[in-house]
This record gives sequence, C-alpha cells and structure tokens, in this order.
Amino acid sequence: MGSIKAMFSFFTMIRLDITQEDMDAMDRQFWMVPVIGAFYGLIAAALMTVLTQFDFVNSLAASVITFFVIFAMNRFLHIDGTIDVGDGLVVAGTKEDHLRALKDSRIGAGGMAFALMVILMSLVFAAAVPLLLMALFLFCAEILAKIGMVSAAAFGTAGEGMAGNSVRNTKGSSLLYAIVLAIVLIAVFALFIYALDEYTTIPVALPYHTLLPVLAIFVVPFFVAVISGLIMSAVAKRNFGMVNGDVLGATNEITRAAVLLTFLILISVI
Repeated sequence: MGSIKAMFSFFTMIRLDITQEDMDAMDRQFWMVPVIGAFYGLIAAALMTVLTQFDFVNSLAASVITFFVIFAMNRFLHIDGTIDVGDGLVVAGTKEDHLRALKDSRIGAGGMAFALMVILMSLVFAAAVPLLLMALFLFCAEILAKIGMVSAAAFGTAGEGMAGNSVRNTKGSSLLYAIVLAIVLIAVFALFIYALDEYTTIPVALPYHTLLPVLAIFVVPFFVAVISGLIMSAVAKRNFGMVNGDVLGATNEITRAAVLLTFLILISVI
C-alpha cells in the first residue's frame, strides 16, 4: 500500500502522510501506476457523462472542462513535462543541447506548440467519441496512458532526478504486471457499465453483440499504448540519452491521444 499512497501524493493534489519508504516502494512498484489512471478515468468518465446531459454543453465543451479538471488535479505535472520535452526535441544541436533545453525552466515556443497540439488532439478525439461509449473509452484511455508510461520506463535508460529510480526499477516483467493490472481494472469497470445498462435506464452498453469486435476495440489500444511508450523511450534515448520524469509525463499525454484516436478508428471500421 505504500507505493499507492506515494503515487496518489505525487500524481494528484491529494496530500497523504508518506514516508521515504513509501517513495522507495513507488520506485520499486512503478507498474502499479495504472491505479492512478483508474482514478483519473473515473473522474473523466463521470464528468463527461454528466456534462453531456446538459443541452447547452456540447461534447467539445465537456471535453475541455473534463481535461482541465484532470490537468488541475495532477497540478499540470504531465503538461509541464510535455512542454519540456517539446523544447528539448525542437532545439538544434548536439545531445547536450537537447538535454540542456529539456532541463531549462524557461518555456520556449517549440515546447508550448508541442504541448498545445498534444492537448488539442486529446480534447478533439475525446469529444468525437460517441456518447454511448464515452465513459468506458475515457476510463480506458487514462489507464492506457499509464501503460505508456510504464512501457517508456521499461524500455528506457534511467537518468538522474526523481523518476530515475522508477525507470531503473521498471523491467519487462513490470510492464507485464502493469498490463495485467490494467486488464483487471478495465474488466471491473466494464462490469459496472454492464450493470448500469442492465439495471438502470442509463444507455451505456457497448453497441456490439459479438465477441470479436469487442476484443479488437480493447486489445489493439493496449498494443498502441505499449508501442507509444517504446517509441518515446527510443526518441528520448536518441535526443536526451535517458528517460526522466518529463519524458514520462509527455508519454502519458501522447499515449492518451494515440489511444483515443485508435478507439475512433476502430469503431469506424468495425
């Protein structure tokens, strides 16, 4: 439980009484971070479902409000990392120049534009999800964004800083544990959605009656999340020589957008 306590204290605005032992446990068990994804997934699913019930709030406005709440809940931690990574990637020069830009506390135009584009993709893709699927897909997207982070840590080279130990302790087996945990969390939420559809008048069930489309819709995004993390770790190694907290934060945002786009593509062709 120490790792979960530390994750909630670090990745959310919730302040808990944690010790160094809790922080060390988080570093050793970084694969448990999908639990934080489930926390934000519940917030996203609930907010989007409630907001879209109002006639004066369209899906895009609901998406903006929902993501603003999520970003504020994690103190814009991942947005800050996305901006820093964007600055580090767009600067010209050697690996040392890229790393210097990554660690520079000033915000450059490249970093701001990079983060803005990533955020806009998530907003637009989330708004485009059919209302019937919105709660489940947004819940899954937040969890799979964390799978992207674990993937980047598992395939990446550890650097210095707070995330260094998390990356150093995350291996291929950790990614497997994270995927299993994510499957369990999504399955539990899917059963909850099924119960709502079965025993209430809330229309939230998947509009598919055969197993193959359902499997495709949920299995393919897992691969996308893992590949997103792998690509981010490779890009980070080439440009910065390491995966740090900023890279993990950017991976979270990029993976979410990639997963939401994957959901939209799959439901349009299946």
